[in-house]
Amino acid sequence: MIPVLLTITVSIGIILIGLLFFVLGKLNWLETATNSLLTKIDLAAPRDRTQEVEIQYDPYFYGLTGQPLWNCLIGEDTTQATPLELDEIRPRYGIALLKALVKFIQDGIAISSQPNAENTVIELEKLVFTSRGQIGIWLPSNRVEKLRNFGSKIHNERQKKSQDKDDGPRVIAPDALAKDFKSEICDICDLLQLRHGDEIASDVLKAFFAENSD
Repeated sequence: MIPVLLTITVSIGIILIGLLFFVLGKLNWLETATNSLLTKIDLAAPRDRTQEVEIQYDPYFYGLTGQPLWNCLIGEDTTQATPLELDEIRPRYGIALLKALVKFIQDGIAISSQPNAENTVIELEKLVFTSRGQIGIWLPSNRVEKLRNFGSKIHNERQKKSQDKDDGPRVIAPDALAKDFKSEICDICDLLQLRHGDEIASDVLKAFFAENSD
């Protein structure tokens, strides 16, 4: 009887020792895998934080940007901002709009200077920087198309006078083009209820044309 109990005890001891080594091996593997994963997370974290910093919207626009901001300013959406907030937003929006208008027109110039650019995707929103962050300026597709057409006309005017070394790229805007140019931008400003639309239009025009000294 004693030999049988001794054999059973030894067998159980061997099994327990085997299980112990198995568990220790699994724990060692788990520790190695965890350390490896943590190392990868630490390496990736700085890049993620950098990306978050790069997309910080200007808080002075009350969380509005892009098309929702446009809809509020033209009165199409009256739920996301109060009239007082919109009155505070409009002067800041006018400055950002000026920068975005220049970008939309530059798209037209770039497309006109490239062959086979007819299938270029039309961007309806431009991200511009302010002193406190960034803001998305969205315009309807018909407005963007007109601004691109202005860019194409500007490119053509520059091409016409490219042989005149005195003028260079800073040509004087033809009267008809300048009139249409200012009319379109003032119309956008009126729709957004922005003051000083004439000044915004003039500043955008100056970004592409030399001033007439007459």
